[in-house]
Amino acid sequence: MSHLVLYGGYATGWAKRGDAEGLRRYQAIVELIRLGWGTDNIAFRQVFTSRFAPGASAQQLEWFNELCRRTTTPEIAAHLMLARSEIDVRELLRQVKVPTLVIHAVEDNVTPLSASRELAAEIPNAEFVQLESRNHVLLEDEPAWSHFKEVVLEFTRRGVQSTTAGQAAWLDTLSNRERDVLGGLVAGRSNAEIAATLHISDKTVRNIVSRIFEKLEVHSRTQAVVFARDHGFRAR
Repeated sequence: MSHLVLYGGYATGWAKRGDAEGLRRYQAIVELIRLGWGTDNIAFRQVFTSRFAPGASAQQLEWFNELCRRTTTPEIAAHLMLARSEIDVRELLRQVKVPTLVIHAVEDNVTPLSASRELAAEIPNAEFVQLESRNHVLLEDEPAWSHFKEVVLEFTRRGVQSTTAGQAAWLDTLSNRERDVLGGLVAGRSNAEIAATLHISDKTVRNIVSRIFEKLEVHSRTQAVVFARDHGFRAR
């Protein structure tokens, strides 16, 4: 993975946020799901769906309500909601090593703005962008949707350019012998064939291949070959 985009996200569910009132509201919605998710009366489901897009039209909400009813049963929907409330991955955030963009709608009714701020604060060097919207599910006719597309495209393009430049530089760290072995991998030769061509032992080839994997940050011969070809590698 080269970079990561998180929209409307959170590291902790409602049961882990220390917000008793917010948790009570969440539990009430879970109970309504159990009672009326699968019925023809949309009122039960709309308590859930209207939070995602309060700016949606009646037609859009009707579509969303029907989608929810068809997607799963009341029991499974309630179980998923409760499971989400218990999520707590705060200890893992510092392990994220790729460039990360965190985006959140300012008046999001599903996930509080503070939850995404926590993500951006705990993930190393993460960028944070606020969208002027009250919709968790952005609508195509609102300015926030255009803003979302712009920042994601700018971020991913920048990430690709930066990653590509960095990866190309890694090729320069290979020794002449490592470049010879990588050339053999690109040519589709086995370790034994590479060893015979370079007049070295199979064990030496295996050790060199391991060093190549480490330097290029890949985990297989296929990945090393793809990496080399994508970055214009030429054997000596």
